[in-house]
Amino acid sequence: MARKSLFITFLLLILFSFGAAAEEKGVGIPSILDILETETKTETRSRPSAYEDRTVTSIEVSGVGAQHMRESRDAIFSKVGETFIEQKVQADVKAIYALGYFADVKADTFPYRGGVKVIYVAEENPAVTAVNFDGNMVFSDEALAATMETKIGETLNYSTLREDIKRIDSKYKSAGYLLARVVDVSTDQDGALTLKIVEGFIESIKISGNENTQEYVIRRELKTRPGTVLNERTLTRDLRSVFNLGFFSEVNPAFEPGEEPDEIVLVIRVKEQRTSTINLGGGYGEREGWFGFVDLSVNNLFGTGRAMMIRGQSGQELQTYQFKYFDPWVLEDYFGDHLSFTFKRWHTIGSDFYFVGQNEIHNGYDVTFGKPLADVWRLSWSLGSEWVGPYSDSSFEAYDTLTTGLSLSYDTRDIWLNPTEGVFHTVSTRWGWKYCGGVTQFTKYGLDFNFYFPVAERLTLALHAGAGLGVGDVPIGERYWVGSANTVRGFYPSEANLGFRKLQFNAEYRYTFNEIFQGVLFFDFGNAWDTGAPIFGDFLSGEGFGIRMTTPLGPIRLDYAIGNGKEASDGVIHFSIGQAF
Repeated sequence: MARKSLFITFLLLILFSFGAAAEEKGVGIPSILDILETETKTETRSRPSAYEDRTVTSIEVSGVGAQHMRESRDAIFSKVGETFIEQKVQADVKAIYALGYFADVKADTFPYRGGVKVIYVAEENPAVTAVNFDGNMVFSDEALAATMETKIGETLNYSTLREDIKRIDSKYKSAGYLLARVVDVSTDQDGALTLKIVEGFIESIKISGNENTQEYVIRRELKTRPGTVLNERTLTRDLRSVFNLGFFSEVNPAFEPGEEPDEIVLVIRVKEQRTSTINLGGGYGEREGWFGFVDLSVNNLFGTGRAMMIRGQSGQELQTYQFKYFDPWVLEDYFGDHLSFTFKRWHTIGSDFYFVGQNEIHNGYDVTFGKPLADVWRLSWSLGSEWVGPYSDSSFEAYDTLTTGLSLSYDTRDIWLNPTEGVFHTVSTRWGWKYCGGVTQFTKYGLDFNFYFPVAERLTLALHAGAGLGVGDVPIGERYWVGSANTVRGFYPSEANLGFRKLQFNAEYRYTFNEIFQGVLFFDFGNAWDTGAPIFGDFLSGEGFGIRMTTPLGPIRLDYAIGNGKEASDGVIHFSIGQAF
């Protein structure tokens, strides 16, 4: 794999071992392929010196049917009345043979009318009575026959057959079956043509290097299975899926010969990385006052692929406790593979100084199920609830919110945590009900488009465009706000614009120095407002530079940004985990 060694190296040893094993078992490359791969044999019945300096007085062609006679004569360079030249006659033999219709071509010479008669004797191939295939599982006989120019009822032509074999091999290669090829061609006495194909079956799959991760966690990501034909595209996607689990720094394939000559053993070699972290810290902020926190994150719980996160923070202004559990594979018997489950729980007490500046209690949960619809499509459904009430000296009427949402995403990124190519698009809808002495309703609609372009080696251009619309009695915590580490950088949260509508654009140049560090130049542009069309003169913008450091939690992000209307000395430092988009 480019970046942390995701790549496929198809060993020439495997291709060699197929052919060698085939010969040992007597399969080999028999008759017709021998003819196709060797030089034309030429023969004259007289010694070269017998007719030197004599004149060619007659030229005849025998053994050739009427349908190929004209082509055969046109292929002859020697002419009646010219001086006999042995090398020229041999060239004639090769030219006739190259037409492809003949199993053998010879030249006989005899004295004739004071000169020499040249008779080209050809052994014509039989007419093709049937075209059969042996060993093909990927493509049907009809699909392979459709690629061939060799037709039933026509004389077998070696030149045409040679090109047919190339087309069949190319058909397999273009579909990703790199080991598939025609290994044998034969005809029977009735003229039936049989092409034997070796497709490269996978005998078994071995996993190595997974000291902590359970083997089934890796195997369930593989669409490549024993008994199937090795396909480069499928294997590439499989390796990418295993790498995107986030548990490994390297995922590489290797190949070993199988017990049968046309089978291989696929070996998936992984190198595990640290997936669990615990962080302790604290500090002092002008708005937050003194605070301390502890984080526990386990991304591969007991090697099962599940994840758990516990976070606690306590300070003068804010106390928050968060819990998250993720299982990528639940209820398989009912909904098939890759149904994911995420549960979040939080309890926060303190001042919401960024928005309303009052003490509040937030107590809620959220449950999300996600299911892939195809290789690149994914549907998610969420259900959540939160209670918000006054705390300490605050006085407002407490309320409950109940929300549910649907999102559909399209994802072709190569590496999820740090993509270098592909796209990631999402369309989402979220419905909510607010209970506060009565029931009010709100709806949120969202669009996000992300593009990743490999500009040069180690350099990626990342682009993002997002839009949001809130309708109804949207609680303040559900509204859009622009002006932060994940929206428009260069502003403190207290400087953010808040509203029912959002429009946002981001661009980043990302240069990878090595496997750990990455440098970034960025520009952000966006705004949140309440009603009407966007007024671009009111939009916030920010530009700056940053650095990313790869960790088990994902890229740690440190950015320095200058917002519009600010001096360079008024720039804002943003610290976060994960790419901005």
